[in-house]
Amino acid sequence: MRVKALTHWVIYKGYKVRFTSRSPQRVEGVLTTSEGAEITFGYDPVAQVVELPNERIRINDYGWEMERIRHEPASSE
Repeated sequence: MRVKALTHWVIYKGYKVRFTSRSPQRVEGVLTTSEGAEITFGYDPVAQVVELPNERIRINDYGWEMERIRHEPASSE
């Protein structure tokens, strides 16, 4: 399982991470910020994309952010 890039990104951000599920295709868990806020996340280790509630972040092999894509959750209307 390739989570080295994700691990670098977590360290750079100053987050703590708790994994809730891991497979070769998908990693999920909870990030804790230095302020104590918890953020659920998903990670695609093949595409190296971190999925947060309001954005997707593509990272490189070293955990550096290459692209941020903001998205709003779908409304229930």
